[in-house]
Amino acid sequence: MKQLILLSFILLNATWINAQNTKEYSVAILGDDYIHETDSILNRLKAEIKSVVSQEATIVFKEKYFLMNQLSQEKAKENYQTVVNTDDVDLILSFGSLNNFVIAQNKTFPKPVILFGVINDDFIEFPEGQNSSQVKNLTYILTPKSYKEDLSDFKEMYPYKKVGIILDEYLSEIYPVKETLDKILSEIKSEYKLISISSADELDSQLEDIDAVYISGGLYFSKEERQRMIDMINNRNLPSFTSLDEEFSSLGVLLNKQPINELDQFFRRIALNIEAAVLGNDLSDLPIYLDVETKLLLNIETSFKINFPLKYSFLIKTNIIGNANKLSYKKKYYLDDFVYQLLEKNLSLKASKFDINLAQQEVKLANSQYLPNLTSSVTGSHIDPDLAKVSNGSNPEFTTSGNVNIEQLLFSEQASGNIKIQKTLAAASQENYNAVEKDAILDAGVTFYNALIAKANYLINDENLRVTRKNFEIAKQNYSAGQTGKGDVLRWKSELALATQNIVNAYTNFIQAMHAINQLLNNPINYKIDIKHSLVDENTEDQFNYKGLIALIDDPILRSKLLKYLETVAIENAHELKSLQFNIEASERSAKLYQRSKFIPSIALQGGYNYTFSRDGKGSTYPTGIVGAPDGYYNVGVQLSLPIFNQNQRSLNRQKSLIQQQQLNIQKENTETLIKKNVNDIVFTILNLYTNIELSKLTTKTAKESLELMQISYSNGAIGITSLIDAQQAYFQAQQQQASAGYNFYLSLLQMERILSYYFFLNPDEENQTFIQNLQTYLLTNN
Repeated sequence: MKQLILLSFILLNATWINAQNTKEYSVAILGDDYIHETDSILNRLKAEIKSVVSQEATIVFKEKYFLMNQLSQEKAKENYQTVVNTDDVDLILSFGSLNNFVIAQNKTFPKPVILFGVINDDFIEFPEGQNSSQVKNLTYILTPKSYKEDLSDFKEMYPYKKVGIILDEYLSEIYPVKETLDKILSEIKSEYKLISISSADELDSQLEDIDAVYISGGLYFSKEERQRMIDMINNRNLPSFTSLDEEFSSLGVLLNKQPINELDQFFRRIALNIEAAVLGNDLSDLPIYLDVETKLLLNIETSFKINFPLKYSFLIKTNIIGNANKLSYKKKYYLDDFVYQLLEKNLSLKASKFDINLAQQEVKLANSQYLPNLTSSVTGSHIDPDLAKVSNGSNPEFTTSGNVNIEQLLFSEQASGNIKIQKTLAAASQENYNAVEKDAILDAGVTFYNALIAKANYLINDENLRVTRKNFEIAKQNYSAGQTGKGDVLRWKSELALATQNIVNAYTNFIQAMHAINQLLNNPINYKIDIKHSLVDENTEDQFNYKGLIALIDDPILRSKLLKYLETVAIENAHELKSLQFNIEASERSAKLYQRSKFIPSIALQGGYNYTFSRDGKGSTYPTGIVGAPDGYYNVGVQLSLPIFNQNQRSLNRQKSLIQQQQLNIQKENTETLIKKNVNDIVFTILNLYTNIELSKLTTKTAKESLELMQISYSNGAIGITSLIDAQQAYFQAQQQQASAGYNFYLSLLQMERILSYYFFLNPDEENQTFIQNLQTYLLTNN
């Protein structure tokens, strides 16, 4: 016991002595200007420094030595002299291009100085192979960030001809920007336009005559100014690239090259450099380069908004950000909007409608048999003079004459019968078009719902890509912490490539589906549209009480009544049956026509008027005592005709009509049977799909919860990679099944409406209520 007490005393004494020996080390921080993340970044930096150096010294950050120059070169010099000339500061941390430029101009450094932050590699030249500053009390922390690399990467992604380079005005005054860019763009073989600005308001007028924008300025703008600047660029449909700050991506910059975990690496390097200074090491020997892995961010919303020609192969290398469900569009369609425009503009329907016009012309053509037939002619003749001479004036050598003839059909069984037949066939043609129109609505609905499924799959794959990337980051963190092997990182890298390929495929299918919709609507193929289904996408009320319909279908007793009612309605409304019935009536009338035309004559009125305009030459005068015919005379007559035998064609045509009539009756009976079958099939399909919806909702919810738990367990090293991959795949498969089940359910409802030849969403509420009331009455009154 005494030994334990003695040991405790020794340990406590050692701890007290160590605390007494720990020295205080004061660090000043110099910066250019505030950005909205400045305080949180500095707090993380201070915590990292204190954690690393706590064994060697107590690090002190005094508020009065946290100085900003507000982008003033004179203020930067003044701040530096302030901290150099005080005994309260042991080391200077400097960040920002302006501060670092001013401080680097000094030849000697009385106190240790660490320069870090936004220092572009193009403006700092070190001899090849030099990896330290080799200047007493000075070190840099440099990342491989350069205009040359950024502009080269940008051109690979988008082959611009003339790029606008946005730069803060104060930087162009202190760095050799023009000379540097001249050299870089000459090597890249592109033109450029330098745009130096001190506020976003100066930008818009300088965006002319360029086809792309590289943003290297605006880091110290307010968020509102940044947003204004980026909106100006996007409103001109100009692709944009930056490597300044990740927030630029969320504000709408198209492409953003950012380091991965840059801050953590920066903080650790700074802390280690300060530790070296505390231990008495000279900063001149410390490494100045910090290699960081970069990621390329693509804002998918901006890509759509500016019509960026996106290379699918390029997507493999990018991190997609932005809400894939908020893509820009010129018009949004719901199903009813889509169908109304379809009925108005679809070229196939317009072509089919000419069949009605042709049938109506046939009716007019049949009616025209009862219109008068009026003809006129003028004749000039010359005959042999010898013959004219002996004709006694009845046939002169030269004559000119004219006549007018009229024929009026008074009655014809053939003509009257043909009129009735053509009217019946015109009605059949109208019903055929009605059927074609409703088929077109159904086909359009299939296209619309398939497009919704394609859109849902695209959004699901977008989420899958983001989750995969998150899991990839977890795997890398676990690997860095020694919790997992490198195999997990490689496996997630493979999964990330697969997820990216899947979203490329899903995006392609989505775009093709949009093209199909534009084709049906006679829009330009690349016209930007969006589609939504209100009940699914916006959680609106069930307008037509589909859940009430499901309750009827699910009840075995009510189901049989419902099926009989739906069969009756479908048969009554079927345009195909109506068309067949009209054709049957036309066939019956045709058979009667050929039978009755044997006994009923045709009656026609005929008349004419002849007039001789001139008589000349020999034989043009009558001999004395002979009275010639008048120059003008008329005739009127009635014609009665009855065909007695016309090669037996009447009997043959009658038999042909009777055969057609039998054929049409069989087709009608078969169509009724098919309609009943379709009604029964679709009702059970709807019930099955509705059950799938409810099950898929539960499966998706459960799979999501499982995935979240697996992610936490994997992050803590409690489970292996296979379990997490399985959970992720199960979740996204469940999502896809839920989307397909939902849209297929509504597609089946649309198919049922087509079988009924009654589309609820196209009819007024009053008619829909009447339909429902008739159904309710039928269910109550029929046992």
